[in-house]
Amino acid sequence: MSYSKQVMGMEDVRELRDVLERVEGKLIAAGKMYGAMSFAVWLVILMLYYVLLAIMNPPWQFNVLYWPVAFALAMKFSGEIWKRFTRLAGMEGSRKDDIKIALVWSLGFVLGWIVVPAVLNRPVDTEIGLALLTFISFSVGGMFLVAMRSEKEVIPAFLVPALLIPIAYGMEAGTSLMAGFGVGLGYSITVLLYLYSAFRAIER
Repeated sequence: MSYSKQVMGMEDVRELRDVLERVEGKLIAAGKMYGAMSFAVWLVILMLYYVLLAIMNPPWQFNVLYWPVAFALAMKFSGEIWKRFTRLAGMEGSRKDDIKIALVWSLGFVLGWIVVPAVLNRPVDTEIGLALLTFISFSVGGMFLVAMRSEKEVIPAFLVPALLIPIAYGMEAGTSLMAGFGVGLGYSITVLLYLYSAFRAIER
């Protein structure tokens, strides 16, 4: 093989490697954007809830209707985005991870909304705030540990609520409002980090 052919062959390899790296970067970016949208949809749901509370001042039965409907819509949205991403990446979702995540969120619900109010003797608003912070920090943190350890962007979504738990315990009023915005803060940081990681992946 002549020297010129060897050089051309090396250039072809480099070009192929560059193309593969760009494709990999776009797939990574798509995955990060999926993560950002999954948390962003919950931000929309949470902020809409507080807006409706301020405008309507609805009775407690409103929560019984709002949150199941919101959960169903969020799951449908996240599921559709995940399906598109898996088709784009040519991969299949892990049924085992789905079961682990569902179990973690179930345990988080029991711990936050049943155990915490049962063992505390605090004002109702304080118990609601602590229940929310416990539910989110345990569930998102557990999801991170069992299925998302490589997704470091998720950390603020459970760390911020966890750090607010001792503060919420000492509050007498406004605890549930602080807890809701604390969860929103953690989720907002996670969305920002996901978008930043997506741009970095595209620039590779």
